Amino acid sequence: MEQQTSAGSLGLKKDGTNVQGDLGNRESKDVVGQQLAHTNGASHDQNGRHANGTPVSPSNMHMSNGDHSHSGSAADATSVPPQLDDSWRHGPSNKSMGKLIDRLTQQTYHDLNDTLAKMSEIPQQQDVPQTNGVVHGQQDTSQASLKKKEILMTFLNDTRDRFTKMAVLSDWARNNASEMAQLITVKVWQDAQRAAHANAAYSIGEIKRKMIDFKVPAPNIEGAMELLATGKASWIPDLGYIPPKRLTPQQLLKTLKDMNFALVTRLNLHEDLPPHMQDFQIADGRATFNVPGEFQVDIAIADEDTSSPFYFIDLRFDFSPSLADLHDQLRAHLEPRINATLAKDGLKGCYDFLHNFILTHKISVLAEQARQLARYGKWVECIKPEHLRRTLVVQYWATLPGPKNWFEVGIESGRPKRGSRVAPSPKLSVRWFRRGNEVKDEQLEFNWDTLNFEACLLHVIGKHCSGKLAAAENGLKALAALSSDLKTNLAMDGGASQGARLSIELSGMRAPLTVQVEQTTGQLIISPPSTVTRTCEKTLNTDANADVSRVLASCACRTVQEQVRKQAEMLDWQEIRSSANSRSVFGTDSWQRSVFLLLGWGQNWAIAVSFGLSGQSWLIVQVTAPHADERGRQVRDIKSASPISFELKTTDGSRQATGYTRAMLLQLERSGMAEVSRNVFSRDLDTLHMKHDFEKKPASLTGAASSSRARSSEPVFLHFTSLMRPTDDKKWKRWAADIVRLFNHGIEGSEALAAGELGNVRHDVRLSLEPGKFKRLRQTLTRSRETGIAFNGTGGLAMQLRTPFGETFLDRLRRRLQSIERLDRYVTVLHRLSFHCTTVTLSKLAFTYSEVPPLSAQLTFGADGNGPVQLKLEPTDSNPHCRVRISLEQLLNSKDVNAFESFAHILPLTLPFLKTVERLEAAHASKRSLAVRTRTSTWYTIAYKDPLPACTFDVRARGRQQGSTTSVKWHLTETKTSASTKPEGWKEGIDKFWHQKGDRWFGLGDSLIADSQGIEAALKDLNELVQTFESAADHPTEQAAPASTSGSTTAPPPAAASGANQPQPGKVSHQPSQAPTKPASTDHSADPKQAAAHKEGQGQKKDVIELD
Repeated sequence: MEQQTSAGSLGLKKDGTNVQGDLGNRESKDVVGQQLAHTNGASHDQNGRHANGTPVSPSNMHMSNGDHSHSGSAADATSVPPQLDDSWRHGPSNKSMGKLIDRLTQQTYHDLNDTLAKMSEIPQQQDVPQTNGVVHGQQDTSQASLKKKEILMTFLNDTRDRFTKMAVLSDWARNNASEMAQLITVKVWQDAQRAAHANAAYSIGEIKRKMIDFKVPAPNIEGAMELLATGKASWIPDLGYIPPKRLTPQQLLKTLKDMNFALVTRLNLHEDLPPHMQDFQIADGRATFNVPGEFQVDIAIADEDTSSPFYFIDLRFDFSPSLADLHDQLRAHLEPRINATLAKDGLKGCYDFLHNFILTHKISVLAEQARQLARYGKWVECIKPEHLRRTLVVQYWATLPGPKNWFEVGIESGRPKRGSRVAPSPKLSVRWFRRGNEVKDEQLEFNWDTLNFEACLLHVIGKHCSGKLAAAENGLKALAALSSDLKTNLAMDGGASQGARLSIELSGMRAPLTVQVEQTTGQLIISPPSTVTRTCEKTLNTDANADVSRVLASCACRTVQEQVRKQAEMLDWQEIRSSANSRSVFGTDSWQRSVFLLLGWGQNWAIAVSFGLSGQSWLIVQVTAPHADERGRQVRDIKSASPISFELKTTDGSRQATGYTRAMLLQLERSGMAEVSRNVFSRDLDTLHMKHDFEKKPASLTGAASSSRARSSEPVFLHFTSLMRPTDDKKWKRWAADIVRLFNHGIEGSEALAAGELGNVRHDVRLSLEPGKFKRLRQTLTRSRETGIAFNGTGGLAMQLRTPFGETFLDRLRRRLQSIERLDRYVTVLHRLSFHCTTVTLSKLAFTYSEVPPLSAQLTFGADGNGPVQLKLEPTDSNPHCRVRISLEQLLNSKDVNAFESFAHILPLTLPFLKTVERLEAAHASKRSLAVRTRTSTWYTIAYKDPLPACTFDVRARGRQQGSTTSVKWHLTETKTSASTKPEGWKEGIDKFWHQKGDRWFGLGDSLIADSQGIEAALKDLNELVQTFESAADHPTEQAAPASTSGSTTAPPPAAASGANQPQPGKVSHQPSQAPTKPASTDHSADPKQAAAHKEGQGQKKDVIELD
């Protein structure tokens, strides 16, 4: 074949040479003739033709290569052909000759494969034996062989023709490249002209078709008016038709009954109903066939003949969403086809047609819903639906890297896998592909009666999420092997996409890790969020080849590691890097490792922890000095290691802990330094010079001296006086017996120290109370069940303390006893004032000091009495004392020994006053004519402003010693202001008010005195007096600053809390009253006690009340 091709190519080259020679001869003759034709002696182009191939004529002898010569006339310019568009040379359609040859070779290869395939499909025939055994060896009579030869020769001829054409083009282009390019330009121009003609014809036809709707026949106005007016038209011919008689109701009913009877007879006796159309009803002359979940079709007959066809009446869809009724366009499309099918194939053909139509329509409905979801809402760019004929392909999680996930909704034939006599019926089916592989072991259940694409999508995604998380769980179990420390739980909620979650719990976690798959994007979400989980999420969601189970296992271990690191940072543990050679110390199940240097342990010993799926392994390791590794990092080698027996439990050891805490790490630290903790206790006893004695025990039978470990667990007896008596308080009296029994357990579980079980440091304290002490406290603490403290009926007090290793225990014991004494004093005061205690603990004291309205206070103490006392008042939005909370809190934290008693007396004393102040502020809220400033909890300033007279009043609680008790009264006085700012009659009115006497208050001439209940009436009367001068606001007023009285201050008071949603104020009008002519002095500086109290209130350090 190659020889034939070569020969043909050589022949073509030879023929091409001859042709070129003939052309050359012709050109030479033409040139001679043209030279003879020139009359002016001018020579012409040697090739004898223009650049575009047109021959030279005598009329354009003066032109050369298509251009006019300077001697030509202007009239000849119109005969020049236009330049053709040769932009194809620079466009993508211009392919090289090499590309054309490559494509021809590729096409030949594919055609050869197809030819061989066709030849292999022809079956081989057996040779028929000839008569007498004669075999014709020279003639091939096999039809199969002849057919194969014919196919092969056809392929060879076609291929030879193509290569022959290619050889001609190659030879021609090699010598005449410019002419070949011109030929292609002409061909492109011809194709463009041909396409333009075709498009013009198509456009004219399309315009004519669209103009049909615009054609309006000539209206017959006169005929229309005659027909509308008379109902007749003379120009309409009378054909003489006799109208049929109208059926009477009886005849119509009889006709319908006859049609029903004919349908019943035919359907029950003569028709072979399809299996899916057995459910039908006959009424009103029609038979209604019901196919559940698909359609209801009404058909009728027009003749009793059993061979007459059925006729289509109506169609209703039996699924949603769907049309309620067929619109005209759809009916016009379906009715003729259904009638034709009924006439040809009967009811079976009708069912097949409608069944396939409904299946296709359902797919179309799902496809439209899928397009809407992909276009709007949360599924944008997350799903990619594609509707291909009768198949809907939807790719979900489109943004997820890696192989694609999709499902296909299509129509399957419905043929049973095994032999069955039931005729197959097409049905909707779903194929699911997960990561490019078809899933055949999962059954997807779609609701084909109620079409909801989003529900179908979520169902598929839910199955995918459950499978993905189940695979991760199985991988984790395989990695954990037989370890019981790793707990996984896969919760699935019926295949819902948001119901599947994998819970991973490892000892040391505060909360288990929950792994979910986000339904729209398919990304894994790990909660609770943290830096570790975010890193793992990024790895899982960006790396398509990541091992999910290994990443989750590493995430669980790193989560516990981060929790330990955070707690270690709080304890100033310094994490160091161990060398790669030390990894064998931690064992095979070590996913993460940490080594910490502890304060006081030096540089040679450290605590190491290994995090794995079998839990955490704690070690005490001996490390070397730091040195640089191959990367230049400072690392340490581990010389030796010994395990620490540690159980992850709460501080009281009652239950399994949910995570590492500071106390647990302290427990680990104490476990490594148990002997040091006992030395610290002995050193404290010696440092404080505290009298103590150890309990005497009989000598050992072996005669050996007691060890330090045994000595540390012996009870110690301390002197209560030396422990609790302050050095500067000579009036102090002890409230317990002078012997305190202290039992130092040392490290919890020290008796099993040889077995490796370590525990906490615990101290038990026993002492006996003096008779009558802590009576109230014992009752309240018994009810509150305070942990760590217990009283018995004989006056015994027991305490249990746990202390961090290295801290002073005796100071903490002293503070605990002082807190108990202080709490008993507080409870006694509250009981004496008839306050109801609700919570009594060493850390919190809550009580109710008012029933109507219900008001309560809560005191929060620091640990073991350290830190300031925090006060909380309830209800926080309506408690009148909220405006003085800071002042009361300062009073509680003062160094006064009677601070709490003063605080408790201030609450009922100031409650009526504060409630009255709130009502006054609410009444003046609209005009903002009243301002109440709080200086201390017992000192307030009431200032009236425009449109009321500008005046300021001081209200202070003052105490007066009467024997062994102190009487506390409210003192109300006006501060000195400029007389020019007062309205006319003010001085007389206020002087008269100071000389009056009211309900539980009385005037002093220049001020008034009221008790805790009478201050309400006094303020109300004073407010009414001030409001009587409201009309004086017409003349300009100016509020003056309070004048400085003896012991008063001009410092701005702290801002007071104001209530919200206050009622509208009401106006009170009174006639101004006459005041006495002799003004009373408001200066009380003559009383030195009051002046001193005023000075203390000025500094806002403590109240002026002095109580026993």
